[in-house]
Amino acid sequence: MDAASSLAGDLRGRTDQQLATLLERRPDLASPVPPDLGVLAARAAARLSVLRCLERLDAFTLTIVDALVLLDPPATVDQLVGLVGRSTPRASIVDAVGRLRALALLWGPDKALHLVTTVRDVSSTPAGLGRPAASCLARFDDRRLAPVALALGLPAAAGLAGVLEVLTVPATLDKVLAGADARAHEVLQSLADGPPLGQVRDAQRPIAPGDDSPVRWLLARGLLVAVDDTTVELPREVALAVRGKDPLGPMSSEPPALVASDLGTGVVDRAAAHTAAESVARVESLLQSWSDEPPSVLRSGGLGVRELRRLVKGLDVTERVAGLLVEVAYGAGLVDQTAGVDAQWLPTPAYDAWLAQPPERRWVTLARAWLDLPRLPGLVGQRDERDKALAPLSPELARPGAPADRLRVLDALAGVPAGRAPSPESLLERLVWTAPRRGGRLRDQVLTWVLEEAELLGLTGRAGLGRPARLLAAQQDAEAAKALGDLLPDPVDHVLVQPDLTVVAPGPLVRELAEQIALVADVESTGGATVYRVSEASVRRALDAGRSGADVQELFRARSRTPVPQALSYLVDDVSRRHGRLRAGAASTYLRCDDEGLVSEVMASRKAAGLGLRRLAPTVLVSPVPLNQLLEDLRDAGFSPAPEAPDGALLLARRPAPRTPVRPRPSRPGEQTALPPEQAALAVTALRAGDTASRASRRAPATPQTTDTLAFLQEAAREGRQVWIGYVDAQGRSTSRVVEPRSVEGGFVIARDHLRQEDRTFSVHRVTGVAALDDIGEGA
Repeated sequence: MDAASSLAGDLRGRTDQQLATLLERRPDLASPVPPDLGVLAARAAARLSVLRCLERLDAFTLTIVDALVLLDPPATVDQLVGLVGRSTPRASIVDAVGRLRALALLWGPDKALHLVTTVRDVSSTPAGLGRPAASCLARFDDRRLAPVALALGLPAAAGLAGVLEVLTVPATLDKVLAGADARAHEVLQSLADGPPLGQVRDAQRPIAPGDDSPVRWLLARGLLVAVDDTTVELPREVALAVRGKDPLGPMSSEPPALVASDLGTGVVDRAAAHTAAESVARVESLLQSWSDEPPSVLRSGGLGVRELRRLVKGLDVTERVAGLLVEVAYGAGLVDQTAGVDAQWLPTPAYDAWLAQPPERRWVTLARAWLDLPRLPGLVGQRDERDKALAPLSPELARPGAPADRLRVLDALAGVPAGRAPSPESLLERLVWTAPRRGGRLRDQVLTWVLEEAELLGLTGRAGLGRPARLLAAQQDAEAAKALGDLLPDPVDHVLVQPDLTVVAPGPLVRELAEQIALVADVESTGGATVYRVSEASVRRALDAGRSGADVQELFRARSRTPVPQALSYLVDDVSRRHGRLRAGAASTYLRCDDEGLVSEVMASRKAAGLGLRRLAPTVLVSPVPLNQLLEDLRDAGFSPAPEAPDGALLLARRPAPRTPVRPRPSRPGEQTALPPEQAALAVTALRAGDTASRASRRAPATPQTTDTLAFLQEAAREGRQVWIGYVDAQGRSTSRVVEPRSVEGGFVIARDHLRQEDRTFSVHRVTGVAALDDIGEGA
């Protein structure tokens, strides 16, 4: 009987709670719900499902799996205890066996344990050991086996059976190993520690007399076996003998201890809150800059290197941090690409709604987006197989399993008492122990990236998990926002203007003031206080937006707790006086001014020579370049033109910020790590019903009489008992059902279908067979 069908019998003997536990821990088995327990067993033994399950096992349980692979089936718990070693308590081994049995990777009683065959197939090198000697020597013919037999003290005609009798029996193998010198033992020990393959020259060359090098001595006696001309393999039995009393190595059934320092909840929470507020401000600055100057989308998707570097400079962060912020903003739906050929990255309407929220709510949006992001921001800047750097927002960063990895890290941090910060080394060691097969070659890097990103986004402070993040991990987003709001300082309604034309915001500004200051000054640095710098360009930006010089002066006078320096007043007055003296509009483009001298000065300017200006009248110039370029180039040349409407009025209103809707994104289902208990219970109910119907169909009568069928179903409806029916649906498909008839009339049966957990209507003329469950029997 194969593994799947044997496992099916074992599953049928389990209680509903045991089946529910299996589905909860292996949710892929219930997607969709199998029609019966036989199909469930087949799914549980499928290669992909087994690999997923093994990825979630801890190091100790995986060692027990390796031990079961090494033992001939059926194995016993006593054999496991003997192989694993004396240092491991028997109770720990029994517990691991119970976990494997609950996961349907193992079935049978303690004296006859059967490992699902697929587990053996995917465990090519259990415990770092090579293949058995029989497999290693299977390709050897009698001619190649003869010198091995002679070296082992056997007749040349002993053949494979004779050689294996020496190499697989511990007593005779120990005698052969005793003849090896120290150098040969070093070779054996190196390969026994793993991996079992080594590289040598001329591995298949016949052994010449007098050739006593360590490798040649071992090859001559079958203690090493040539795989090809350059590769040798250490047979499993030899490796086990070399390893000694603890052949599977030192192990512990308990995870590695965490080394944590006690910082205090206040220190951790304040540090996390400060970083959280900083990350929110940076995302806001990022998207505001993209609203003003949208970057282009690469032809292959993603953000270009030049645009990323511009972002790095504007935010004063590293490329790693910039890439993380871009990815999180994208995951939160705050930014997306426009449609069309010349696509750009633009904020979405959701960004405006996000801006209107308080900082703590904005942080929850970003943190939740990071936790659920099916992408790896840490890959930004890494090289692909073509040695090309991976760009932010590119398709290559997609990783459906990323959310599960972040949740694992957060759960581990949440297990540390509040106010304590585990060392990254001990935390990584524990995370690797809990799932050593998960993550592949990027396993350690991914875990390190998650810890770094949690710190950068303010989920952790000084490596300890903050209280808002603890609530976030418990799916309490509203409580997390409130906890962060309690930690953040209250917004301030004033600034401090300095003599060097800088404006210091001593804390987060109220929304209205923040918008006004951002319009008239540029951010120079952020931190506990934000420093803005007022310049000619920033004042002109405010004037272009419709503010007057008096408005700007009044803003600083009313909002500054320090006297407004004279230099700032002079700067505002000077820019205001010059602003709008030149008027630019669309003709091709025109430029006009009542001051002929100023028009002549523009014409004579070398910096404006590339604009193709032509004088139509003493006060009017025209240019072939677009209006926006004309304005920008004249400002770079030191002039202060202002745009003009068709009626001659100044265009002082700011353009509406461009926005793009969120585009449909490819459906990438995340990894489901657990099935909710209520769903598992419903799935078990459907499984039981489907399994009963499946077995009943193999024993039911084939062609009932219609009169007898009606009478039978009516009697079942009166007695309220379940029955089996064979049925042909409207598409002509034959199915089996276990139903509970409710009413039978007019040629139709209304019955409770326990497979689908709903009432259904069946046509009597489509019923192909009926039977009582008691008559059919419950045997498998």
